[in-house]
Amino acid sequence: MASDHMTIAALGRPFTLGMLYDARSEKLVPGPRLWNDETLKQKTSETPQPSSYFEMSASDSIESKSNMMNIEASLKASFLGGLIKVGGSAKYLNDQKQFKNQSRVTCQYKATTNFKQLSIDQVTLDTEQMEVIKEGLATHVVTGILYGANAFFVFDSEKLEASQVQEIHGSMQAVIKKIPSLNIKGKVDIKLTAAEKALTDTFSCKFYGDFILKSNPATFVAAVQTYVELPQLLGTKGENSVPVKVWLMPLKSFDPKAAEPMTGISIGLVIKVQDALEDLKETQRRCNDSLEDKVVKSFPVLHEELSTFLKLCGYYESSLQQTMAKKIPSIRAGKEDESSLDEVFEDRNKSPFSHEKLTKWLDHKEREINIIRSCMDIMKGVKIVPNQSELEREVFGNNEVVCFVFTSMASADPCLEAMGQFLNSPKCASTEEEPWSYSDEVLREMRYKATFSRPIQKNTSSLAVTS
Repeated sequence: MASDHMTIAALGRPFTLGMLYDARSEKLVPGPRLWNDETLKQKTSETPQPSSYFEMSASDSIESKSNMMNIEASLKASFLGGLIKVGGSAKYLNDQKQFKNQSRVTCQYKATTNFKQLSIDQVTLDTEQMEVIKEGLATHVVTGILYGANAFFVFDSEKLEASQVQEIHGSMQAVIKKIPSLNIKGKVDIKLTAAEKALTDTFSCKFYGDFILKSNPATFVAAVQTYVELPQLLGTKGENSVPVKVWLMPLKSFDPKAAEPMTGISIGLVIKVQDALEDLKETQRRCNDSLEDKVVKSFPVLHEELSTFLKLCGYYESSLQQTMAKKIPSIRAGKEDESSLDEVFEDRNKSPFSHEKLTKWLDHKEREINIIRSCMDIMKGVKIVPNQSELEREVFGNNEVVCFVFTSMASADPCLEAMGQFLNSPKCASTEEEPWSYSDEVLREMRYKATFSRPIQKNTSSLAVTS
């Protein structure tokens, strides 16, 4: 593997020609170099490579983002494992949609300016240079850099009803696709229909770029204005461009005993890692949807359970990434077999954090929310008291009070307990218990008492609902 040259995306990292790089941990090695500044200057050649293009993506997946940034599988594994701290436009990789029922469209402006390369054919190294290699801190040296810049405009809709997402998504794509045509000889000329303007007024915009702006655009109109200005911000000679793509030569080319990555991470495992993390993100977005529900906001017990579920999923995701950050460099160094990392993701399928169990928990919770909503629809106008203090205030402030209590919601959630225990001790077993929302007897009793409350509501001074 080490005999091959590597080409990687810079991802906002400060690469320079002649810099050493450790491909095992994806770290730039500051300090020691093979050549001094004068030698580097003599051996550097530069070629203009002007280009620019506009691309739009309707997907928010890890795969789509990686493709937009030209990230190959091995580098993607390192990023997903937290080995790489991205900068500039690459921070876009960390941006996630907040809700499942939300439309997102991203447009990318990409430009290249020039290519710099070291001419190091038939180069021999002196003793001091060979000592740098023998230290084993690096596996490669930077021999080529393509300069340019990336910019991402991320447009998000408001949280939508599930039935609206597809329609709004199509409308967003149609109007955002027009952005390049709104640039008339370097000036903004925004011509939209009334419907398009109304739609764009609901967008939010986030900007991730390798450009220094006075202020980041937050609206569609500001985004168009920024897009038009981007070519000028690179500078007349591309002096404001940054590394976007890097060529690496293995140190084995100079010394057969140089450090090297012994093996890579297979594409199959990278896909497994990507799918697992994508699944956790989608689960968290779905949970966020429920947290915005009016019923959930009215009942603290529901809100607390969903918030706890969200936090536990986040803790588990962090735990996976910490494990990856330890294992990936060890696998590449030949100290550990790839199967040890594969086993981590296989174990997930038997844990409380499996796709099946997380989906099932959310299914149950959404059913519970819908049941409570149906009861509240029957008892329209009834006051909801969220806690004991509010209940006491209601009781002491009225002569007659009838209280409808959702007692089933007060029980401890065995699934959340199992998730918490698993984070502390991965060997613990999960608890299976049928939720109250699937009990026909409980549902009949709830609907009966909710219906029974109607005549009481007319004849008492106060009727309250609590959990």
